[in-house]
Amino acid sequence: MITEAAVLANVMDKTRQLTGMYLNLLKDTDMHKVFEIDGKKLNSAFWLMAHLSVTENFLLLRSIGGENVKIPWARQFGLGSVPPAEADCPPLDEIKAVFNDIHQKSIKHVATLESSSLDADNLIGFEFLGEKTVRSNIIHAIRHEGTHAGHLSWLCKLNGIKTI
Repeated sequence: MITEAAVLANVMDKTRQLTGMYLNLLKDTDMHKVFEIDGKKLNSAFWLMAHLSVTENFLLLRSIGGENVKIPWARQFGLGSVPPAEADCPPLDEIKAVFNDIHQKSIKHVATLESSSLDADNLIGFEFLGEKTVRSNIIHAIRHEGTHAGHLSWLCKLNGIKTI
């Protein structure tokens, strides 16, 4: 029998595949390039990859009972952070390794959750749209990843990369 948690883990994994597709299309570009439109700076592909690592760790591991991964550069890429200068960033290979490691741990953890635990409040009281259950954290992580995948698709277009 397929559980709700297994379905949620699969949707998160499929959403990450979309993120990965866009990151792969951007691999030969300047990952630190910041585009500015009407005076507003967009996040770089590098920042988005690091940010998704930090937030997936927060939403799918730390807040719902998984193995929290210690990320030395987490504050540089968390919610509300100011993107650091390229010289102050960790190496891209380190970001990629953490990005992939946290995702694998997250998917494995989410897939093993009991249905009854999905209705429990998350462990840190994180609330979004009036909800703070384990289920709502997982759903928020999926939406969050998908939103940033869309940002990566814009970066592809701004770099002149055909996406379809």
